[in-house]
Amino acid sequence: MNDTEMNGVTEMNGIAEMNGTAEMNGQREEVKMNGDAHSPTHDIFDGLNGLSGLNGLNGLDGSDRVATLEKRVQKQEDEILVLQSALRDILRRLQEMESSHNKSSLISPNSTVHMSNGKRTTVTTMPPRNRRSTGPPIRVTNSTSPRSSNGSDSVYAPSTPSQRDSSRLTPDPPSRRKASTPQQQQQTPTLTKWASNITVSSGDSQPSLSSKEAAYNTEEGVLRIYIKGRALHFYAPTNFDHAAIHTNPLSKQRLKLEWVYGYRGKDCRSNVHFLPTGEIVYFLASTVVLYNPDEQTQRHYLGHTDDVKCLAVHPDRITIATGQAAGHDRREGRAHVRVWSSVNLNTLRIIGIGSFERAIGCLTFSKTDGGSLLAVVDESNEHTLSVWSWERGQRVGEPARNVADPVLAADFHPMDDNVIVTCGKNHLFFWNLEATGTLTKKVAIFEKHDKPKYVLCFAFAFNGDVVTGDSNGNILVWPRGTFKVAQCIANAHDGGIFSLCVLKDGTLLSGGGKDRRIVAWDMAYQRTGLEAELRETVGPVRTLSQGKGSMILVGTTRNCIMQGTLDLNFSPLVQGHTDELWGLAVHPHQLQFVTCGFDSHLYLWDVLSRTAVRCMDVGEQSQCVTYHPNGDLIAIGTTKGKWLLMDMVEQKVIMEENAGSEIISCIEFSPDGRLLAVASHDNAIYVYQGDEASHRYSRLGRCQGHTSFVTHLDWSEDSTFLQSNSGDHELLFWNGAQLRQVPDASSMRDTRWATQHCTLSFRSSGVWPDGADGTDVNTCDAHGDILASGDDFGKVNLFHYPAAQPKSPCYSYPGHSSHVTCVRFLHDGARLISVGGKDTAVMQWSIVS
Repeated sequence: MNDTEMNGVTEMNGIAEMNGTAEMNGQREEVKMNGDAHSPTHDIFDGLNGLSGLNGLNGLDGSDRVATLEKRVQKQEDEILVLQSALRDILRRLQEMESSHNKSSLISPNSTVHMSNGKRTTVTTMPPRNRRSTGPPIRVTNSTSPRSSNGSDSVYAPSTPSQRDSSRLTPDPPSRRKASTPQQQQQTPTLTKWASNITVSSGDSQPSLSSKEAAYNTEEGVLRIYIKGRALHFYAPTNFDHAAIHTNPLSKQRLKLEWVYGYRGKDCRSNVHFLPTGEIVYFLASTVVLYNPDEQTQRHYLGHTDDVKCLAVHPDRITIATGQAAGHDRREGRAHVRVWSSVNLNTLRIIGIGSFERAIGCLTFSKTDGGSLLAVVDESNEHTLSVWSWERGQRVGEPARNVADPVLAADFHPMDDNVIVTCGKNHLFFWNLEATGTLTKKVAIFEKHDKPKYVLCFAFAFNGDVVTGDSNGNILVWPRGTFKVAQCIANAHDGGIFSLCVLKDGTLLSGGGKDRRIVAWDMAYQRTGLEAELRETVGPVRTLSQGKGSMILVGTTRNCIMQGTLDLNFSPLVQGHTDELWGLAVHPHQLQFVTCGFDSHLYLWDVLSRTAVRCMDVGEQSQCVTYHPNGDLIAIGTTKGKWLLMDMVEQKVIMEENAGSEIISCIEFSPDGRLLAVASHDNAIYVYQGDEASHRYSRLGRCQGHTSFVTHLDWSEDSTFLQSNSGDHELLFWNGAQLRQVPDASSMRDTRWATQHCTLSFRSSGVWPDGADGTDVNTCDAHGDILASGDDFGKVNLFHYPAAQPKSPCYSYPGHSSHVTCVRFLHDGARLISVGGKDTAVMQWSIVS
C-alpha cells in the first residue's frame, strides 16, 4: 500500500472512531431533542443559517430578527435532519469499507466474489423486481405492481443467481486471490446486502453499492433497511436462523375472495340488475359481485384495476360490460371498458385503453340489433359520447365531443335503430348514429315547462315513450319520435326523482331522493295507489330494478340493496359503510368482526351467515377499534381525540374519555385485558388501567418519545411491553406499566409479541417494496406462518412469516380500489378480513392451501 493509500486508511480510521461516539451521542441527544433540549449540531446549522440571512434583516429590530431567524430555522429543520442522517450513513459506510479492506472476506450465500488489493469481498444482490411478466397463470411482480387482468393472484419472488446477469459481477482471477486465515474469518462479521442495481467497472475497483441498500449483519443479528432515506435497524431473535434471511420462501397458503360486504350506491346509478341465473349483479371498489340471495353465494369478477363506475347488461342477459376509473397501472389502469361473460367470468373484450380520460360514466348496449354496439360516455371535460363495435373492439366513427355538461344516464332506444338518449345537467339529448358513423344531436324542447337544472333519469315505456324524472320532482313524457313534452306530472315527488323503472307488466316505478318514496304509475301515467317509503337509515332511492318474479330491487344512496314489493316491506339484502373506512377488529373467540369509519357507524358482521348482525351509530367519526380479550367490550378511537368503551352485550357506550385532542390512530387492549394503550396523533401513547368489576378504565399516564404520530401498536404476550411505529418510521419499545421507553432495542429482540400489527419490525420488514416512501404499506397481521399486509395500491399481500428478508416474495390479490387500511386474521386463522379506505369495501378471504 503506497503512502497515499495509507493516509486514506488512517483518515478513514479516525473518522470511523469519531463517528462511533458522535452517532451514539446523536442518538441520545435526538431523544432529548423530542423534549426541549437542543443538539450542538442544530446550534452549528442555526448559526450558519442565521449568518447567511443577516443581510436581509438589517431593517428589523432585535425581536423581529429573532422571530424571523426562528422561522427560518424551523423551516430548515427537516433538511438538517436529512443531512445529519446522510452524514452518519456515509461515515458508517466508510467504516465498513475500511473494515472490508483490512479484514477477511464478507461471506454470504448466493453471492458473487470480487477481489481488490488482495482482499475478498462477497456481496449478495437482488435485482429490481419485474414490473410485468408474460407467463401465465401467475405474473411476477412486486407488492405494488399492477394487478393481473384476470383477477388471479400475483407473486413476486427474488431471482436466483442463475437468472442474474453473469456479466454484472466478475470475480478476479484466482492468482490474485488471497485466502483469509481462520482467525480472521472468526473475527469478521458476515454482512449481506440487497441491492437494486450494482455496477462494476473493469480492473480492481470495488462494487459501487448504494448507501440505501438493505444489509444484514449475521454476527450481531442486525438488519438494516432504508425507508425514505432513513436507516432503520432491527434486531433478530437470539435463536434466529441466519440462513433464513436469504431463503424466505413463498407462503404455502393462498387467499381466495369469499365475500364482499357493501355496495356502491352513494355516487353511481343504474348499477343493480337481476340475471336469469338468479344472481344480482352490482359492484364495489374494483370488484363486480354476482350475488345469489337464495343460495347465499357470491361470485366475483376481478378483472378491473381500479374503481368500477358503471355497468350495463347485454340483451342476452349473460354478457356484462363494466367501466372503470383511471388507476395505478400504467396501461390497464387507464380508464377503459371490460366486456365479460357472467357464466364463466372470462373477459371477452377490453375496449378503449388510451381513448378515455378519468373514468367511464355511462354504458349501454344497443337493443334492436342484438347488442352489437356499445355506447360509452367518459367523464372528461367534454363528457365524450362514443359508439363501439365491442366484438371487434373498434370505435364506430368519431366521438361526439360537444357534451359540455355532466352526463348522468345514457341508453339505446329499444325500438328505434341507432338512437341514443342521454340526460344530465341542463340537458336531454336525442342522438342518431348515421351510416357514416357520425353522431347527430337533437335537443329536447321544454317549451312552457320549467327547464330543470338536472334531468336525473329516464326510462322507455312499452310504447316507446321516453319518460324522464328531474330535480324539480316532475315526471315528463316525450312521445316516440318527438322532442317535445306531451305530458307533465308535476310534483310527483318532494325533491328530485333519482330513478325510473318500467316493470314487466308495464307499471312505471319512480324513486324519490328527498322523500325516499317509491311510487307506482299505470301505463296512462296515473297513480295506482301503491307506494312505499324507505327507512331513513337505509337512505334515499338511487336505482330501481326488476327483481325475481314480482320483487323489486332498490339500491340506495347509503350503500344498501333492498328487496321487496310495494305491498310488503322492503328488507335489506346488502348493507355497507358510506364513508372512509379504517377500523377493523376480530372477535377473540367467535367468527365475528366489527368495522367502523367516518360514517360514525359500527357494524358487527357474522362470518358464517355473511350478514350484518348489528349496526350502531356511535355519534363520532371512528378511526380504530379493538376487542377486549373477553369479547364483551370493544374500545373505539375517534378522529377528535376521544375514545369510547362499548358493552356489546347491552349495546351501549359505558365510558367516554379524551386522550388528547387529535386523531386516535390505534388502540389495543393488553392480552390480559388489564391495560389499554391509546395512540394519538399528538405523538403520545396513553395507557389506561381497567377495573374488572366496574369495567372502568383510569389513566396511568402516557409514553412520550415519538417525534411523529403513532401508527401501530403491539403488546407483548406477558402484557408488559409495547412496541410502536410512527409516521416518521420509528420503532420504539416501552414498558407499558412503568410508562418508560426501553432505550436498548437489542434487549427486546427475544420478546414474544401477542400480535404483529407494526409494519416496521424485524419480522415484518420484508413487506416493504422497492422505493417505498414509508406510506405504501398501511397495515399487517400475522397468524401461524403467514403474514398479510395491505398497501396503498388496493392490494392484499400474503407473505411467509416471519417476513424478515428485505423485499420478501409474496402473493398479491386485487379487489380493493383504494388504500387497504386494515387486515386482520380471524381467531381460528381460517379467514382474513380486509377493509378499504375510500372504497368502503369489507372483504372476507378464505385461507386455502
